[in-house]
Order: sequence, then C-alpha cells, then structure tokens
Amino acid sequence: MRAIVHITALCFLVAAVTCLPARHAYALDVHRTAEALAQRAAKAFESGNMTEAATLYREAYKMDPAESAYLYGAARAAHAGRDLSHAEEDYDTFIALPSADSGRVQKAKSYLDTLHAELSVQKATEAQKAADTGDNLLAATLYLEAWRLAPDRAEPLLKAAVLERKLGDKKNAIDHLRRYLQLAPADAASRGTAETLLKEMAGSAAVPKATDPRAAVEKAKAELAAKQKAEADKAEAERIKQQKLAADQAAAQKAAAERDAKQKAAADKAAADKAAAEQRQAAQKSAAEKAAAEKARAKAEAAEREAREDAAERANPQRTSGRRIGGWTTIGVGAGALVGAGILAILAAGQQRSLDSNLLPDGYFDSGKISAERGASEQQSINNKWTGVGVLAGVGVLGIGVGTWLVLSDKQAAVTLVPRMDGLTLAGRF
Repeated sequence: MRAIVHITALCFLVAAVTCLPARHAYALDVHRTAEALAQRAAKAFESGNMTEAATLYREAYKMDPAESAYLYGAARAAHAGRDLSHAEEDYDTFIALPSADSGRVQKAKSYLDTLHAELSVQKATEAQKAADTGDNLLAATLYLEAWRLAPDRAEPLLKAAVLERKLGDKKNAIDHLRRYLQLAPADAASRGTAETLLKEMAGSAAVPKATDPRAAVEKAKAELAAKQKAEADKAEAERIKQQKLAADQAAAQKAAAERDAKQKAAADKAAADKAAAEQRQAAQKSAAEKAAAEKARAKAEAAEREAREDAAERANPQRTSGRRIGGWTTIGVGAGALVGAGILAILAAGQQRSLDSNLLPDGYFDSGKISAERGASEQQSINNKWTGVGVLAGVGVLGIGVGTWLVLSDKQAAVTLVPRMDGLTLAGRF
C-alpha cells in the first residue's frame, strides 16, 4: 500500500514538472506551424495560385497574429487573384494594425487606392447590369458604392441620381445631382444633362456652379476613410474577441484535461488499492484453505491410524483382555494403598492426641506422665506414620488412575501433533 502511494505521488510530481514549460512549448509550436503555412503560401503565390496563397496567409496570421506580414501577404495575394472584396478587407485590417511595418503600410494604402478604383469600375459594371434587368434600386445602390470607392469619378453619382428620379426618391436624386455638378469638370459631357434634370426637380436656383472639385473629393475620401477605419476597428475588435474566445477555450480545455488527469489518477489509485485488497483477501483465503487442508489431512491421518489400531486390536483380542485384567489389578492395589493410608492416618491421629494430652501449657511434656525422651520418640513415630500416609495415598491414587485407564481403554494410547495456523497442537487419545 505504501509503495502504491509513493508511486502515485511520483506520477503527480512528474506531471507537474512536465507541465511547467507546456505554455512556452505550445507558443513555439504555434509559431513554427504559422511559419510553415506562410512558406507554403509564398510558394503558391510564386506558382500563380493566388486563392490558395491568400487562404494560407490568412490561416498563418490567424494562428500567429503577431506576424502582421502574413496579413499583408494575404491582401496582396487576394488583390492579384482579383478577389477584390477580401483584398480590401485585408488591406484595411493591416493598415489599422499598430504593429504593422510603416513602409508596408504606405504600400498598402497605395495598393488600396488602386483597388478602390478597380472596385469602383467593378461596382459600376454590376450596377449597369442591374439597371439593364430593371432592378433600379440595386443599380442606384451599386452606383453610389462605386462613387464612394473612387470619389474623383463623379459619373456614378449622375447615374445614381437618374435612377433615384425614376424611383421617385426626389430628395436623394437632387442631392446627388448637386454633388455631381460640384465634382464634375466644367467641360464634362454629362454636365448639361445633370443641370437640366436638377432644374426640372428643384428649379434654376438649385443648380450650383462648377467649382474646384478637389475639396469635395477630399471630403468624400475622408468620409470613405472614416468608414473604412470604422470597419477596420470593428474587424480588429472582432479579431480580439475571437482571440480571447480561443484563449478561454484553450484554458477551459487545459482545465478539463487537468481535471480528467486528476480523476484518472484517483481512479488508478482506487483500482490499485482495490487490487491490493483483493490480493490480501486472496492470500488470506489461500492461507485459510491451506490450514483447512492441513487440518483435514491430520484428521484423515488420525482416522486412518485409529482404523489400523482397531484392526490390530480386533486381530489380537487377548492383548485387550490382559490389559483390562492388569487394570483391575492395579485399581485393587491402588484401593488397598488408599485404605492402608486411611488406617495409618487414623492411628497417627490417635497417637498424636494421646501424646498431646501429656503436654503442659508451656509446650513441655509433663515429667510425671512421660519423659521428654519418650515424648520425642513418640512424635517421631507419629511423623513417620504421616509420611507413610502420604506415600500410600500417592500410590493409591496413581494405581486407581492407571488401572481405570487400562480398564476403560479399548485402544492403545496415542499422542499426535496437529499443525495449525498459530502453531502445533498436542492431541492425546486414552
């Protein structure tokens, strides 16, 4: 039992020492795995598989967020693969990272401007397709998105305003016509059309004069930048939330693993204790069975010996008869000795009383009745009689005992050593 306890304690100690560097080892493993993913992404990028490259770079960044270069690689791969929506999201998130390299941030902003121009053209194309199918609401929305992506391109504003006029959204149509006229160059081909529409809906006073569009463009760009920053902040907050959630899940899994390990250790200890108890019980049962077997064997041997003796006595009945005769004779001798002892005791007692009657109060003999020498001789004679009484009584008791044994015994006397769990037992048969 003590050995089991020591082994269990040693297991707990080894587990505790092993778990000390677990967090550091886990961090190293994550870093190496993310680095391996980034290397695979770079090879995919070189081979022209931009979709796989972007996916692998995002997985590497998700695994190791401290390496912002992974996110930059994902943005570049998505951009090169014409996955403009994901590229825009990756650029925005990368630019908003405090740990991002400043040189790469400037490049990312430049790439983002180019991407916005490409997206603007893409949105305008989608808007034209929607307008061709009669979905004017979707088309107007897409034209406005195209303008917000590239505020220096005012043409999508005019097209959105025309569609809003058809939809009956007069307020937004007027607002977008006015903004178009503010942004469009004075010699723009569509400027006359916009002025005519605005006069029809809001009057001549509502038509603004052509101005330097740079202020409006800068304002639109600022609005777009603010929107992108808000989206990037939202994405970063979501990333932090997911990262915290993953950390909480990892901590919960670790706690569950530790709890399971403790429960398993407790179960193993209980199983070991149970096994030890079963072994002790088995040993005790084996010892009891062995003792019972020894007892049964001794009993069988005694029965076999008794049977042999009975057979021997039946084969020689004269020996038993002679023993009984000797027993009665011995009893008679013993009885005679006891009777002699009794008679001798009576004589000794009478003689002692007679001698005591001659004593004076001071313990001396009365010289008028008996001399001192005769008194001493008489006392010696009495003592000898009492000695004879003891001897005869002993002979009588012994004779009666031996004779009784010889008379009552039909078998030979036997003495047997019987083994037991606590030692040996002396068994006699008379």
